[in-house]
Amino acid sequence: MKKNILIISIYYPPIQSVASNRIYSFAKYLDKEKYNIFVHTLGDNNSLKKENGIVVQRVKNSILFKPLLFEKRTNRFIHYSKVIYNKFVKYLFEDEYRGWISESLKELPKFIKGNKIDVIVSSYAPTAPHSVALELKKEFSHLKWIADMRDEMSQGLGLSPKLRKKYRELENEIFTYADALTSVSKPLVDEFKSLSSNQNIIFCEIRNGYDFELEERESYNDIFTITYVGNFYGERNPNNFLKALHNFMQQNTKSKIFVQFIGVKTHFEIPELLKDKVDIIPPVNHSEAIEIMKKSDALLLIHPSNGREGVFTGKLFEYLASLKPIIALVDEEDVASKLIQKANAGYVCDNANIEKIEMILQEAYREWEEKRKREFNVDIIKKHHRKEQVKRLEDLIEEVCNER
Repeated sequence: MKKNILIISIYYPPIQSVASNRIYSFAKYLDKEKYNIFVHTLGDNNSLKKENGIVVQRVKNSILFKPLLFEKRTNRFIHYSKVIYNKFVKYLFEDEYRGWISESLKELPKFIKGNKIDVIVSSYAPTAPHSVALELKKEFSHLKWIADMRDEMSQGLGLSPKLRKKYRELENEIFTYADALTSVSKPLVDEFKSLSSNQNIIFCEIRNGYDFELEERESYNDIFTITYVGNFYGERNPNNFLKALHNFMQQNTKSKIFVQFIGVKTHFEIPELLKDKVDIIPPVNHSEAIEIMKKSDALLLIHPSNGREGVFTGKLFEYLASLKPIIALVDEEDVASKLIQKANAGYVCDNANIEKIEMILQEAYREWEEKRKREFNVDIIKKHHRKEQVKRLEDLIEEVCNER
């Protein structure tokens, strides 16, 4: 008999984000021969309908001041206006999704009874889906609850003491009532495990991934083309990379290099020497971005070390699957670096080490110039297709359903 799975998440298409991609992959790739899949998410209007073969229930966040969502690409001014407004709402109110929580707890008990739900999977951030799942678990003790943690909660960086306390209280309830907890990397899983005193909860790593087929292309542009896709957030910026590139071009004046930043909205200074070698290109849709990656000669990844372990970044998996060398300016001891090296997928150094960045630029350029075929570890890369990662969720569902 099929099990009935209810996924609870604020983020779900058409909202555009790594979080939406993760939750949609759960709904898309869970085996339909074994499971009936239902999704409960946010919507402008209350509705219940099939979307791409999946039953989706959308519930409004019926409050006056509520977060604005990013369902389509907008210009820089509108984007940052939304970001500032959302920070204001989050600061001003105890829970910016409190209207959605209230509406969800009215609708879901009837839905659970009517559809004989066996397992709920809730996803953080924000905390609202876990708050809803917690109340449902208390009301329906037969339900198995898997709490998916895309980020840290109480151990997150930059939290106010009040918010850290609030997150810690919710974490403790999750550890008490959840049957399993998942996160996107082993260091994050281990961190949550260290905070829990519940010996019965199952902890499991389910990574993010890519969602297209591998396509090996042994092609080279006439100019060595490096591509960065996406925006820069927080302390991420290309300044050190551009300094290293500037040094490289000063010493190798005849080198043919072009760097394209796709979809970057933040401002940064481009050295005069590089003005004709660096271009900032407006955002493109997802399929176009993938095609641009595949046609590049190298892909740039920037994530400065900040003491936080377990950060893969969403774009890494799509970079890997593009089968182009990655120039990764990341913590050399963290998971992204180790995966890139294990997959023989490129070059790694710390973002703060400008001299070494210059060295790996030289190596990457030479690889392109000599048209060397890189032997990627395709078997490792294939394991990061989203459908392969969702198999871990299937195994976890079977484990929690059969354990007690």
